[in-house]
Amino acid sequence: MRELANPIRDLFDAAVRQRNIRLTCRRCGHSAVLSAHALWWLCEREGWRMELAHVARRCVCSECLTKSRRPVRSPSLEAVHAPPTDDSLPLPPESEWKRQLRRRR
Repeated sequence: MRELANPIRDLFDAAVRQRNIRLTCRRCGHSAVLSAHALWWLCEREGWRMELAHVARRCVCSECLTKSRRPVRSPSLEAVHAPPTDDSLPLPPESEWKRQLRRRR
């Protein structure tokens, strides 16, 4: 895979570049694609850091949690062009997204 001239460092970068986030459990291999906009909005509301490495530490595999009742953290994380497969997170209001875009230009 070719390296980007400006690599994606955080969730806002991924959302602006129309990427989604694929999380893959290192233990069971379960994967889910989440909307970068929705994941960014969750981190924004909670006050969490948005760098991809920090986001991965907060994520838990839902399959492992359901089956073994033990949280498995730090899945592998990558920015992809694939459509979201999990829509459990709400998207940000359009007005808030536009406000953030104006603020960061």
